[in-house]
Amino acid sequence: MNDPRRIWRLRKHQHSVDAELREAPAGGFCIRFLYDGEVTYERRWPVRVLALAEAAEKRAELERGGWMSHW
Repeated sequence: MNDPRRIWRLRKHQHSVDAELREAPAGGFCIRFLYDGEVTYERRWPVRVLALAEAAEKRAELERGGWMSHW
């Protein structure tokens, strides 16, 4: 899984936020967030479950702010 895989997409007022997961070249997994297709944040985690947990936390935060699920 070297190519990014979208975990989720949220939309609000014609804008989108995506969460992508990919295997890191040096090991572990990278989670990154994109705002309207532009990378705004990226972090490497040693294991997949921690990267997915961060994505879940960010999604919950955005949904509390009125962002809605969209694929």
